[in-house]
Amino acid sequence: MSSERIIVGADQIRQKYFGAAGRAKAPVSASGDLTPSARYIVVQAKKKIGQRIACAAAAQPDEEELLKLVQNIEVAEGEELSGRERTAVVASLSAALDNFDILTPLVENTEVNDVIVRAYNDISIQIGRRNIQTDLRFAGKDAYKAFVENLLKRAGKACTLSTPVVDAALTQNIRACVTHESFSPAGSGPMLTLRIARHGAISLEGLAVRELAPPQILDYLSVLVKSAQATLLIAGEVGTGKTTLIKALASRIDPEEAILVIEDTHELALDRPFVRTLLTREANTEGAGRITPAQAIRTGMRMAMNRVILGEMRDGEAAEAFIDVCASGHPGMSTIHARSARDALLRLELFLSRAQGNVTIDTVRRQIAHAISAVVYLGVDKAQRKRRIMSVVEVGTAADGAVQLSPVFSYAPSGPFAEWIRESGISFFTGTLHEHAVVLPLPGQRIGFDPDELYCTSST
Repeated sequence: MSSERIIVGADQIRQKYFGAAGRAKAPVSASGDLTPSARYIVVQAKKKIGQRIACAAAAQPDEEELLKLVQNIEVAEGEELSGRERTAVVASLSAALDNFDILTPLVENTEVNDVIVRAYNDISIQIGRRNIQTDLRFAGKDAYKAFVENLLKRAGKACTLSTPVVDAALTQNIRACVTHESFSPAGSGPMLTLRIARHGAISLEGLAVRELAPPQILDYLSVLVKSAQATLLIAGEVGTGKTTLIKALASRIDPEEAILVIEDTHELALDRPFVRTLLTREANTEGAGRITPAQAIRTGMRMAMNRVILGEMRDGEAAEAFIDVCASGHPGMSTIHARSARDALLRLELFLSRAQGNVTIDTVRRQIAHAISAVVYLGVDKAQRKRRIMSVVEVGTAADGAVQLSPVFSYAPSGPFAEWIRESGISFFTGTLHEHAVVLPLPGQRIGFDPDELYCTSST
């Protein structure tokens, strides 16, 4: 797919930071217009500010403090800026502190899902599944490296040769992934990806408006979660909305339940009264301090948890701990990267087999059948470029060496219309659904959206 270009450049940044705010209109580092001396001072100042942030020695400096810092660096480095250069340096530093430096217009664009920086002069974005090149660029390699270092320091992390890959939650809705410059071609610097969750507090009704699935399917999933009798595995590729769906479904959990959330970076900020979040982490440079998902789950269970939510199942250790606690009677939810509902269960088998080397595959499958109630597979409708629930499959017992699957819903668009079909599988939760006044469509029945209702809802 050929890349597209959008015009998000220095002029818009000048207008954003210096026009409406009434600050001095001066060159900013977005376009590289700062003089070499000014660029050097910006880099040195960002290093100083980053050290302050890292040790929490002081609050974020205001513009007067930034001016003093710049003047001190001028003296220390033997540089002498003009008044115009000094004003531009202070304005650039202030913009960088308050926001995401030159990336701010991209982060604030509500259509952007990801911001990808491959080098100081190579910045692109993703809107939906499209990759689009921008004309933004940092002032230079050093300015870009200083920006990345300070970004991670805000989250209390650092990307080094001994820790070459870092994930960090910068805000509730923005997650950064940074790889060390040793991963990149010589001279490129570190690689940065900002993933932006645009629907942090979205509801199930909101997901229906966005056509993830019709209300009948979301009501069905809602009852499974509310009943406290089911464990859901949410599967899909990157960017299909797995975490968003978990957030929305979590709103149906009884407010009196105690929920344990296990994550490596904090993304599942649930608006519930009894939530405890435990964050896993890798070992430090001395090989100490590692907290695994299994340790977090075992610790959480000593805190009288009623339900467990594992942000992402990435390895055998996490899978084994999650399956073990859910098989013991605690309902839960977790996500897994997969290309279908069946592929999700195969990956789960692989994880458990790795973690339990001496256990037969029949035993592994019995564990899965005992712990997992349903798999929800999410994907992207390429024709309409919308996220969809592609299939819902209930997990039955393990018999004759196989896990019995009961397909309940699948995405089956009819021409230009988004439609789902009620598959022939029998639901093991029919009684529970009736208790909550939810009746499944008849097998073979197609369900979708009322176009008039969708139009009216999206227009309000």
